[in-house]
Amino acid sequence: MLTALKDQEFLSIEKENLKELLKDPVFQDSLCRKLENFMPSKRWYSAKDDTISTVCFQAVPFVDDIALAVVLVALKGGDKPMFQIPMRMVFGEDAEKIAESAVIAGVTAAEGKQGVIYDAAGDDDFCAKLLPLLEQDASVPVDTNALLHGASTVAGKDSIREVAGQPQKMLGVEQSNTSLIVGKKIMLKLYRRTAFGSHPEIATTAFLTEEAKFANTPAYLGMLELKYADDRSMALGILQSFVPNEGDGWSYTMDYLKSYFADALINENAGGHETYLKEARLLGQRTAEMHKAFFKGTDDVFRPSHVKADDLQNWRDQTIAQADKTLAVCAANVENLTGELKDRVRSLIDSREKIVARVNELLPVVADGYKTRFHGDYHLGQVVIDDTGDFYILDFEGEPLRPITERQVKQSVLKDVAGMVRSFDYAAFGAVLMYVMPENREKAMKIATEWKAQAVRAFLDGYFENMANCESLPADRDATLKLLDLFTLEKALYEVIYEVANRPDWLAIPMNGIARLINLDGE
Repeated sequence: MLTALKDQEFLSIEKENLKELLKDPVFQDSLCRKLENFMPSKRWYSAKDDTISTVCFQAVPFVDDIALAVVLVALKGGDKPMFQIPMRMVFGEDAEKIAESAVIAGVTAAEGKQGVIYDAAGDDDFCAKLLPLLEQDASVPVDTNALLHGASTVAGKDSIREVAGQPQKMLGVEQSNTSLIVGKKIMLKLYRRTAFGSHPEIATTAFLTEEAKFANTPAYLGMLELKYADDRSMALGILQSFVPNEGDGWSYTMDYLKSYFADALINENAGGHETYLKEARLLGQRTAEMHKAFFKGTDDVFRPSHVKADDLQNWRDQTIAQADKTLAVCAANVENLTGELKDRVRSLIDSREKIVARVNELLPVVADGYKTRFHGDYHLGQVVIDDTGDFYILDFEGEPLRPITERQVKQSVLKDVAGMVRSFDYAAFGAVLMYVMPENREKAMKIATEWKAQAVRAFLDGYFENMANCESLPADRDATLKLLDLFTLEKALYEVIYEVANRPDWLAIPMNGIARLINLDGE
């Protein structure tokens, strides 16, 4: 591994102790320059669309020889996101074992001894060092102004003691956060992007577990946070129960469609989707149960609030603002597109008045229903299927690029429903692009269109049947469906921005969704 780093500049060090090294501002500065190159290569680094101006350490709490470094990144665009990077330093044979992708910097000690500073989240003993802090509700001093604090529920303490000495496993290789499974019973999720304030996932998961008694989400067991003398806090991780599962809803759905296309494209008598539609209906039921659980809130943070005329106006303005942003991005990128897609994007750019008119049509006349907390980033990838075929809902962080305060604002639960509707759309037509040869796509598109319509209908049937008499929704069904279309349109407009800049081959998916909703090009 060190041989692989021969072309890199190694940092010269006088001490072989990371804690002591990080007290040296000169070394900190050198390490920060290494981080400028390291972080953008990681999936969890969510600022890839901007350029780094400077990097510095916000806080560096230690647990034994592991630094849970919080790094402040100043971007040239003005934003200053913070990221958590667990760090460790090793030498010799131990350094040779570290994957090159995890190495932050090579170091050279006395007499040419070489080592590495690396991202240590995947170390076998990582959880074993952190979990006692949570189990004991203990704190570790960071400096005169802060503490690293762990806390756990009664069930959490029991679970930590139960898995003591059992191996850990990292869930996935590249994710927006780092999730570690211990003993197939508990999961410690380290937040890679951090911020000051109450974390939406911790607050929401604790509420669903302890107050609402919602069974179909991993139970809240504890948390890891930085606590400051001025009463500020910063969440670094959450401890939850682990749900053994057969995979997430997205992977399950894509595997299903891959298999179905392989059969249906050669077999005119391919079977129907009875089993999958039953599952989609159950997902709708669990979604409704989650939303009814949110309606049980009694304190200011979770108590439902009436939808008012101002809310309707805000939803209108937000959708139009999203449209304007989307059309601007399209205008900036349209010349990079070719063929029919280029013409369709030009047509969308010219459709602002049509979008605005449709938004106004979809806006309910009367403010009705309630706003509550909601999932905030709901799609097929946010649910897992356990070994009984039931669904568990995960990841209540909300959209990670939004500020923490925005992710805790109460909204219509129909925003979640819209997200799942769009996810079925992506699954249907994404599967065609991924698994079907170009010469067979016309036929496959017809099959996908029919499947999507059936899947969405089954999901919505399960949802609305189980939301009956829940005051979160408007009493008028037509107003409910119009709001759902409004939020679905907003979501599809948001999707275009990503696809036009990063994945133009998939741009037709949200484009078609918008066309259906605003009747563009006669669709």
